[in-house]
Amino acid sequence: MNLDLDSLAPEVVAGIRLVPVVHERVDLAAVVRALLAEVKPAGVAVELPATLREVVDKAVDRLPEISVVVSEEPGEDALLWVVTPGDPAVEALRWAREEGRKSFLVDPDVKYGERHRDPVPDPYALWHLGAAEYLGEMRKQAASWPSSPADAQREAGMAHFLQRARQELDQLGESGPLMAFLGVAHVERVAQLVGKETASPFARRQRTHLELRNLHPESLSGLMADAPLVHAVHEQLRSIHPQAEEQPSAQLEATLAQTVSRRVPLERAGFRIIAGEKDQQKHRRRRSIPAYAARVAGRQIGSVSAVDRQSLGAVVWQIASRSYLEQTQEKVAVWQRRLFFDFSRRYTLQQGWLVPGLYEWVVAARGVADDNLAWEVFDVARTYPWQRDSAELPTARLDGDELDLGTRKVRFRRRFFRVKQRPLRVPVGERAGDEAPEDWLKGFDSLGICSYPKEDLVIEDYADFLQKKAVSVLSAERRRTEPFSTSLMDGIDVRETLRNLHEGRIYVREERRAPGQAGSVVVIFEDESTGSQYPYLMTWHGEHSQESDMAFYATDPFQQVVGPGITRATYGGFLMTSPPGRLFDVWEDSDYAPVVSKAEVLVRAAVDYSEQRLVVHVAPRPPGAGLKRYAGLQGKRLVHLPLASLSPVTLKKIRVVHLLAGHDKRALAKRYIW
Repeated sequence: MNLDLDSLAPEVVAGIRLVPVVHERVDLAAVVRALLAEVKPAGVAVELPATLREVVDKAVDRLPEISVVVSEEPGEDALLWVVTPGDPAVEALRWAREEGRKSFLVDPDVKYGERHRDPVPDPYALWHLGAAEYLGEMRKQAASWPSSPADAQREAGMAHFLQRARQELDQLGESGPLMAFLGVAHVERVAQLVGKETASPFARRQRTHLELRNLHPESLSGLMADAPLVHAVHEQLRSIHPQAEEQPSAQLEATLAQTVSRRVPLERAGFRIIAGEKDQQKHRRRRSIPAYAARVAGRQIGSVSAVDRQSLGAVVWQIASRSYLEQTQEKVAVWQRRLFFDFSRRYTLQQGWLVPGLYEWVVAARGVADDNLAWEVFDVARTYPWQRDSAELPTARLDGDELDLGTRKVRFRRRFFRVKQRPLRVPVGERAGDEAPEDWLKGFDSLGICSYPKEDLVIEDYADFLQKKAVSVLSAERRRTEPFSTSLMDGIDVRETLRNLHEGRIYVREERRAPGQAGSVVVIFEDESTGSQYPYLMTWHGEHSQESDMAFYATDPFQQVVGPGITRATYGGFLMTSPPGRLFDVWEDSDYAPVVSKAEVLVRAAVDYSEQRLVVHVAPRPPGAGLKRYAGLQGKRLVHLPLASLSPVTLKKIRVVHLLAGHDKRALAKRYIW
């Protein structure tokens, strides 16, 4: 993208050029950086109160660590401004300090009146329209935007401070222009005032309580208009200039190898932790993501590299989906990828924007898969490797619309309105922190293994649903329909009547109950005989009369340690039968020794232990003739329900099982089970 200086920054008076910007948006920060690199002005001015000068300089010096400026005045909400690398004002101030140029804060510190939100279009449009046309059109539209008396007072003050800044540069012998970066809503009116005679504004000269805080990493996503990863890539591109030959697809696999895996070294033979990272590994992962994104999601504007937010969405999906596979052992299908991008795009357009952000990505990921994929997307999109939990400054945390300053909580208002209005809390579940995950192995010192009660309730309810569904399927097969003659039987069959409407007759139906009730339930996700994908074989009894006995084969749970004494496995198939306390270990039962297939073992055991005539069989394919004959010899019947006929969302939920090393783990399991 080429830059048209006269269109982007017209010279309103001798030596002063005004540049309209959209606050807190990375796209405009790239335009600012490109303009400054081309013009190299004598000084820069930004729309910030002069009363913040001292803390703003400190905050800019701390970058890339993000700070928050907090000011409290009696009778007013606390003023809050987040100093991010992707803010156009911050980019201008940062350039001035790096190049040794003068910088000025030209917004008079007056009390805000009625605040309003300006209808700013998505800055991503500048990549298609060009920066000059995008900003030029916004300047024209800004004339019709609402304005308050406080705005007029501020604009008059900006014009006065710009005149003084130009005079100061002239006194220093600086002949280059003064470039002022102001919000697009104010530029036209300031341009009309800056050439006229102005007076010093009636405004605060200093603030009574002003402080600078380090912002906690978990609060970044709630306060930044763009996802933290967008700012991280912008920061990465400030120091590197990736060339086309540095973007081969082979780089993806190398990056994924560093960013996807979260396993830590084994501390005990047979155990593998998947939900924890050592600090060094976590740091490498956080640095690798923006480094890779900078290579594949960057584009040129003038002489500098800038973030392409649309391409960044593909990077987020690539890394998140692979991490999802690593954590859950579930592969994301092509249709899910297509639906993710289609839904997030449509959802964004409905809100009047062009390119999805963190919130849209998370909502779309949860919709096409589950909360686990949503978490992985959120975890990638919030990546900002330079932010620390604790620093040389006190750390502030965000809690709803309150800021936790450690010693007290204060209600705040933003220095600028959020460009994209979003809930401060992204809709993903909380997960436990990485508190020395190697110590989780000590949790297996307990005797005995038990299940997680909340999962037990879900799977018991689903077994009850399958039993009722099997009975209803058989009842439907036995239903009889005939033309109405002397009796309505069990009611009019509307479907059959409409199908034969040309006959002019009414059809009635007779319902016939299924021959018996459903007993055992066996669900087969994948059959396996000699394979090693589902090596874990187990049989356990219900703990009370409301629980069933259960036998299953699953992935090795000790390869997925997710908490202290808590493992995770994926069912290949399971059997449930009640009343409890009767099921012998089917994997050690000599009656099933000749049977090779694990699925067939479960089906035969389901037939043997069922106290009812009907046995529910859920699998991708119907049971073979041998199994039907086996059931028939015992007076039982296998009722097949195709796996594809059931809700994939529910199946995914019940397919995961967590094994706890002792009942004492149930009290803390909810923090680690995801």
